Amino acid sequence: MNYPPLLMRLGIGRRRFPVWLPLFLLWPVAAALAIVLAPLVLLAALILWPSVWGKLVLLSGPILLRILSALRGLELNLNLGSRLLQISFK
Repeated sequence: MNYPPLLMRLGIGRRRFPVWLPLFLLWPVAAALAIVLAPLVLLAALILWPSVWGKLVLLSGPILLRILSALRGLELNLNLGSRLLQISFK
């Protein structure tokens, strides 16, 4: 199984040291929010089930987790004129 990234490295400019942002501190907050919103998502899925949107609402959590897990290992290097922006997910 592929796990979501735990750290994000953000570097702005060429001479500055990169800033490490601990994403693992956000995962317990996201899990608590998912538990609180689960009954509302289930209710919305039941109401929208006759239409096409019911299945999409029900599967939005696993799809979002899969997208977040795919971020691990992503590295972005953007040259904006004389500035450099580096974003890396570890």
